[in-house]
Amino acid sequence: MRNHQRILVVLWLVLALVGMPVVATAQPNSNATASGPLALVYRGPASCQGCPESVAVMLRNSPSHFRTEYVGPNDTPITAETLARASVFAQPGGPSLSKAWKAMKPYSGMIRDWIRNGGNYLGFCVGGYLAGATPGYDLLPGDTSQYSAKPGATVWDAQPHRSTVVWRGQEKTAYFQDPPAFDLEPGHDATILGTYKGGEIAALAVDFGKGRVGVTGPHVEADASWFIDDGLSAQDAVHMDLAHDLVETTVHRGAGTGTSSATTLVATPVPGPLPVPMPAETPAPAPTVPAEPAPTEAPAPLTIPAPVEATPPTTAAPQETEATPPTGTPPASTPPVATPPAPQRPPLPWPLNRLAEDPFFGQFFPGAAPTGQPSARPHS
Repeated sequence: MRNHQRILVVLWLVLALVGMPVVATAQPNSNATASGPLALVYRGPASCQGCPESVAVMLRNSPSHFRTEYVGPNDTPITAETLARASVFAQPGGPSLSKAWKAMKPYSGMIRDWIRNGGNYLGFCVGGYLAGATPGYDLLPGDTSQYSAKPGATVWDAQPHRSTVVWRGQEKTAYFQDPPAFDLEPGHDATILGTYKGGEIAALAVDFGKGRVGVTGPHVEADASWFIDDGLSAQDAVHMDLAHDLVETTVHRGAGTGTSSATTLVATPVPGPLPVPMPAETPAPAPTVPAEPAPTEAPAPLTIPAPVEATPPTTAAPQETEATPPTGTPPASTPPVATPPAPQRPPLPWPLNRLAEDPFFGQFFPGAAPTGQPSARPHS
C-alpha cells in the first residue's frame, strides 16, 4: 500500500513539473494588468510565428502602455464592434504579400473605414506592404515596393540580415527581412522617420482621414531573440526606442519620442551678451522748427523765338574807292617808257609816191610810206 502511495506521489510530481512550463509560456489573449488604451494585434495566417507577440510586448512597454488583445481566426474576431473598442490596430510581420493579402482582404474595407474615422494603424514589414495599394488597404499617399529590388539596396534577398536604417538622421543597425520601401507622391505631408542608405523611405507616419498610419520596413520591434534564432549578432542592433518613436508619432500625431539612441537631444540655451550700462538720460533738445523759405518770384516763362528762314547770302559788288594819297614824303615818280615808232622807209619821190598810192602799182612798192599829202588826182 505504501509502495502504491509512493508511486502515485511520484506520478503527481512528474505531471506537475511537466505542466509548469506550459503554464508559464502560455500567451493570454489579452492583458488585464495594463491601464492604457486598447491595441488590437493581429495573429493568424497573415502573420509569422512570434511576430504578433513581439509587437504586443513592445506596445505594452511603450510610453503609452497599451493594453493588447489578439484578433484573428483563433482569437477575438475582427468585427466593427471589436475595432470600435480599440485605439490601435497593429499588423505584424508575416509571410509573402500575396498570402497576407489573401487572409486580410475580407477585412480590408472594415479596417480602412475604421482608420478613416479616427483609428490608428501600425504596420511592421508585411504590415507596411499591406498599407500600400497593389495590393493592400490603400492607406498611403503613394504605394510600396520591394526594397531589395532597388538599385543600391543593402540587402538582395528575402533572408534575415543586419542592415542600416537612418532614423531621424542617425544610422542604426536593425533586423531586415525583405522590407518594403515606401514610394510617396510629390507634395505629400508624411512625417519621414527613417530612410534606407540609398535615400528610399523606410518608415513614416501620415494622416488618413481622421486617423493615422505608421509603417516601417525594418523590424524595429525585434528583440535579441530574433537575431540569435537566425544566427545573427544582436550587438548594437536592438533599438526598441525606434519602435516606440513610430508608435508615439503615429498615435499622438507627431509627438514622437524624439529618439536618437534612447536619448532626446535638448538644445541648451546660449547665454546672451552681458547688458551694457546705459548713460544717464539727458533731456532731449527742443525740436527746431525750420524757417519757412522766402517766397520767390516765379521765373518768367521761357520765350522761344520763332524760327527765321535762312536766306542765301548775297555777294556785294565791290565798291570802288578813291585812293587816298599817302601822307608823308611821296615816292619818286617813274618816267613812262617811250615806245619807239615802227621804222618806216623814206618817202618816195614824186611821181613814184603817186604810183605807190595806186592799188595796182602799190604792190610793187611794199612798205613804202605815203607822203601824207592829199592826192592830186581824184579817185575814179
